[in-house]
Amino acid sequence: MNRTVGKSEMSGEAMQTQTVTNPADGRQQDPGVQIEELLETVSLLHELLKRLLELARAKLAAMRAADAETLHQCAAEECDVLEALFKREKQRDAVLARLAQSLHWSGDERARLSEIAERLPEPFSSRLRAKTAGLRKTADELQRKNRLAADVARHLHKHIRAVFEDVARVNQESVVYGPNGKHEQRTRKTWVDAVG
Repeated sequence: MNRTVGKSEMSGEAMQTQTVTNPADGRQQDPGVQIEELLETVSLLHELLKRLLELARAKLAAMRAADAETLHQCAAEECDVLEALFKREKQRDAVLARLAQSLHWSGDERARLSEIAERLPEPFSSRLRAKTAGLRKTADELQRKNRLAADVARHLHKHIRAVFEDVARVNQESVVYGPNGKHEQRTRKTWVDAVG
C-alpha cells in the first residue's frame, strides 16, 4: 500500500513510501517506525564507537606507563565492544535495507545513510544527518588514536629489537686471523652454554 509520508527538503517532491514487512516478526512496519529504529541503531553504534575511543585513549596511556595489565584489560574489553559493534552494524544494515525498500530505493548498491537522509522528510532528515556527522567525527578520532597506538607499538618494537641486537653483539669476541687471512669473530661460550 503506497502513501505519501511527507515532502523531501532536498527535492521538494512528495516522498512515496509503503509499509514494509519486518522479516524478524512478519509484521507490517510504517516507515516512521523504521526511521526511528534507524536513528536508535545509529545512536547505539555511536555509543559503541565512543567506548572504543575511550579504550584507545586508555591503551595509549598504558603504553606510556608500560602497564601491561591495563593493556591486556583494554584488549579484552575491545574485543567485546567490537563484537557488539559488528552486531549493531548488521542490525543497522537490515533496518537501512527495509527503509530503502519502503522509499523505493532504485540504487544498484545498498543505500547509504547520507543518501537515505536526502530522501527523508524533516525532522527525520536533519536528525539522521546530525547523528551521522557525530558518528563520522567519532570514527575519525578513533582512527587517529588507533594509528597513533600502532605507531607507538611499532617504534617500541624497533627499540626492543635494537636492544637485543646490541646485547647479542656484546657476546662476541675477536679471534686472530682466520684461514682466509681476515679478522674473525666468534660467539663467546658462557656458563649457560657450557651447562646446556
